[in-house]
Amino acid sequence: MVELLKVFDEDYKYVCDETRDIIHKKGLWHETFHCWLVDEANVFIQKRSATKNDFPSLYDITAAGHLLADENVMDGIREVEEELGIQVDLSKLKRMGAVRDVIRLPEFIDKEFANVFLYQSTFAPTDFTLQQEEVDSIHAVSIGDLQALFRGQVENIVCLDGKQMSLNDFVPHETEYFNAIADMLKTITS
Repeated sequence: MVELLKVFDEDYKYVCDETRDIIHKKGLWHETFHCWLVDEANVFIQKRSATKNDFPSLYDITAAGHLLADENVMDGIREVEEELGIQVDLSKLKRMGAVRDVIRLPEFIDKEFANVFLYQSTFAPTDFTLQQEEVDSIHAVSIGDLQALFRGQVENIVCLDGKQMSLNDFVPHETEYFNAIADMLKTITS
């Protein structure tokens, strides 16, 4: 099935619809939905499935995905429900704004307006029913530790389940994206 996405100019103004493949081949701006699940002390990260085409087995946003041409930003909630198998309570969802994120690889250029949300979670990593073709596992990590990693203040962090990781174990988002997420997570701890 061919996925059509909205294409935007650099000012986040709609231009046209195009296929996902063409968008990534040409490096066109498009929209994504990023949802970070947090509780009072921790943030949940996903380990992407080993069968994913893009960035297999790397750590990333709790739940995220591309917004289709016929969707609005809030329709991205389907990503949380599909990937994690939970029902989203909209009263616990906080929109943090759009962050530009560019990932350049030899085979594609991913230029996203990432619509970032924080979701106040009462779940444990074992509460999720994971969509296996998308998500291998979910891990909880201290908000302060993840902020320090994203800001380059530490080389490694350890999840609550004992897994150690460095920034090289994450999808290679831009430094500006990681800094923006670290700042947004600060709103939970302040």
